[in-house]
Amino acid sequence: MKKTFKSLLVIATTSILLIGCESYDFGSTGVDTNNPVEAIPSSLLTGAQSKLVGTVSLSGTATPSLYVQHLSQTQYTEESRYQTINFNWNAVGSGGGFDGSVNFYNKVLINLAKIIELNTNEDTKADVASYGSNNNQIAVAKLMWAYYFQWATDRWGMLPYSEAFGGVSASKAKYDSQEEIYDDLFTKIDEALAQMDNGAGPQGDILFSGDMTLWAKFGQTLKMNMAIRLAKVYPSSGGYAATKFNQAMAGSIASVSENIMFPSISNDAYDNPYQDDYVDLGRADECLSDVLVNRMDALNDPRLPMFGEPAITTGTFVGLRYGWEGAGSVPNDDVSFMNDDLIKNGERALPMYTFAQISFNKAEAALLGWISGSSQAYYEEAIAASMAQWGVSSADSDAYLLEADIVYDAANAMNQIAEQKWLALFYQPYEAWAEWRRLDYPVLTPAVDALLGNSIPVRHGYPAAERNQNQANYEAAVAAQGADGLFTKLWWDVN
Repeated sequence: MKKTFKSLLVIATTSILLIGCESYDFGSTGVDTNNPVEAIPSSLLTGAQSKLVGTVSLSGTATPSLYVQHLSQTQYTEESRYQTINFNWNAVGSGGGFDGSVNFYNKVLINLAKIIELNTNEDTKADVASYGSNNNQIAVAKLMWAYYFQWATDRWGMLPYSEAFGGVSASKAKYDSQEEIYDDLFTKIDEALAQMDNGAGPQGDILFSGDMTLWAKFGQTLKMNMAIRLAKVYPSSGGYAATKFNQAMAGSIASVSENIMFPSISNDAYDNPYQDDYVDLGRADECLSDVLVNRMDALNDPRLPMFGEPAITTGTFVGLRYGWEGAGSVPNDDVSFMNDDLIKNGERALPMYTFAQISFNKAEAALLGWISGSSQAYYEEAIAASMAQWGVSSADSDAYLLEADIVYDAANAMNQIAEQKWLALFYQPYEAWAEWRRLDYPVLTPAVDALLGNSIPVRHGYPAAERNQNQANYEAAVAAQGADGLFTKLWWDVN
């Protein structure tokens, strides 16, 4: 499984790049990015990072949290009933900075490729070193590249990759397999970690303010999380995935205080996107699902008040029937919505990776024999970390670990890990969907009034325009991967 792509991070022309530039409030570049005269690395990085909001929240589409049945739709229930097949990777939202539209190829990747070009080209690298050491700017761009591409390939599967920014038109690029993409992303991460130096971190960095120690933790955490995603493809101890996992584990985040969070600020253009929907627009489209609420009730899970608000009518937690066409007939006051702090606090940070998530990864790795240590100890550590993350008291956290269904059972350990990870990944929609698909637990029932299919979606369909704009390569991808619909399993999604 070794294939090196040599043309990925090559020149993205300035004329194309400037189409994607926007004005952002982050960083102190002193540059008017509404009227750019040259490519400014700090502005490019801020622009690329600002689109992370579309990868860590429901801004843009609520489908991941609907598919895993954390949420139900109160009205306009089509998404929870699997109506939409095709999803655009270059969608452009109507708002400012954090509008939820990732604009993947046309904005984010071009910005990152340009940062690498500017810091590599002998004619420009000395000038742009004033925005951070050349090596550190390149390293951060590579890590962002790997993060975004993993998110994308875990949604769509095969993607235009090796030719996306090479000599051929991006609109005619071939699709590479997930296996090839993952392999190259691991290479990019390793290159980034190896080339970090003691120079200044990049300006315009809204995640870690140029702190390269934190970027190293991000890279190792990303690598470790990618490795566990491949556990069913390469399950053996000492194999490909286990090796990557062990390489990254020591450098990954090691406490709740190190949770990697995407920041939101009070400026309305860059605040928590949930606040835009639920407060500014007055929408109430999604509430807690009956599946989530009923299971948390059964487990006496103390996180439920942190996840949601009691229904106004009853003062108790009430989930709405999932995937039900008639959901719009239920008054909003009769069901529980997400906790006000999650959807009405404009400055609420959004989790990218958490220590709870990483500890569940370790619990699984220990169970597989990838690492030494007790799977039970990591499992309990993960639950305690999730409780701490959500502000649960240590006494309530300890009591939860004594619940009959929570006490570690070696004969059922993998299902316990999977279910508790499903709960812990609430408010991390894409990670929750990816891990539920991979682990196949908890067992979820498809929407009762599904508009399409008789199972839960396991991928997103390619942008509809691909059929015409890139027909030959699109058809080759479909022939290799399977039908371009919601129910074709991805490469790592092995039963």
